[in-house]
Amino acid sequence: MLIRSLEIFQAVVESGSFSAAAERLHTVQSNVTAHIKKLESELGVRVLERRNPVALTSAGHQLLGYARRIGDLHSEALNHFKGGGEPTGELRLGSMETTAAVHLPQVLPAFSRRWPAVSLNLRTSPSACLLDELREGRLDAAFVIAGNVGDGLIMRPVFRERLVLVSGRPLEGVPSAAELSRTSFLSFRQGCGYRQTVSVLLAEQGAPPAPIHELGSLDAILGCVSAGMGLAVLPESTVRQYRHRYPLHSVALPEALSAVTTAIATAEENTWSRPLRAFMEGPWLPDLDEPSRPALASV
Repeated sequence: MLIRSLEIFQAVVESGSFSAAAERLHTVQSNVTAHIKKLESELGVRVLERRNPVALTSAGHQLLGYARRIGDLHSEALNHFKGGGEPTGELRLGSMETTAAVHLPQVLPAFSRRWPAVSLNLRTSPSACLLDELREGRLDAAFVIAGNVGDGLIMRPVFRERLVLVSGRPLEGVPSAAELSRTSFLSFRQGCGYRQTVSVLLAEQGAPPAPIHELGSLDAILGCVSAGMGLAVLPESTVRQYRHRYPLHSVALPEALSAVTTAIATAEENTWSRPLRAFMEGPWLPDLDEPSRPALASV
C-alpha cells in the first residue's frame, strides 16, 4: 500500500469527487481512479461509493482513520530526519570508563543544555566491545581508542591522552623485570586497550606475563591499586582527577607506549540520526584534526 494512494484517497474524500481531487493534486483523473482501484484491490473491500458527491463506505470510514494517522507519522518522520527544528529522540552513546569519568562531564551537560529534548543513554565498556555494539547497531557513537576499524565505521580523534603506570606507593621509575615478575596488574576486562599496553610493557622490560586481575569499575581499580594490590596502566588525566580520593602515585611510561588518542567512532555519516548529527557537529566535541594512529588494543 503506497502512501501516495492514501493521500489521494483522503483528497477524494475531502474534495467530494475524483475530478476535484485530481485538480487539487495537480494530476489527471485517470491517475486518481487507478490509485483508488489499486487500494480497494489490495484491501479487498470497497472504500468509496461512486456518487456525486462520493461517499465513504463503512470500510472507507475505518481506512480514513488509518490514512490520517499514517500521514501524520509520515510527516513526523520526514521532519525528524530532514526538517528543521529541535532534534528529539534517544542518543545511544558508549565510552571507555576513563573517558566517561574525566572528559564526558564537560561534553554531555553542554549538549543536553543545547538540545534538552534528546534523551542520552550512556554505557561504558572496553573499546573492542563498544565497536562490536556499533557494528551491531546497538550504539549510535562510542568513545574508543583510535585505530583502524573498517566495517563501515569512521573515527574522529577528540582527546589526546598520556598513559602512566599507577601504584599505591611512590615509584622511582618503571620497575625492573625482576620487580615486575613479582607484581600483579589490575585492569578492565578483555578488549581494554590499556590492558594490551601492560602486555607490551612487560615484554619490553623482559618480564614474564603477569597476573591480571579484572575489575569491573574504575573506582574498584583505583581503590585496590591504592591499597597495594597491584599496578595499573591508566590515563594521566584519570590519576589527576582521582588523586584527592585515593593515595595514588604514577610514573611515565616509555614514549612509544604512553601516547594514545581517544576517538569518537560512528557508522558512515549518511546513516546518522538527527540527534547524532547534532552531537557530532556541536562545539562540545574537540577536533584534534589529526589522522588516527594505530591502536594499542586489538579493536
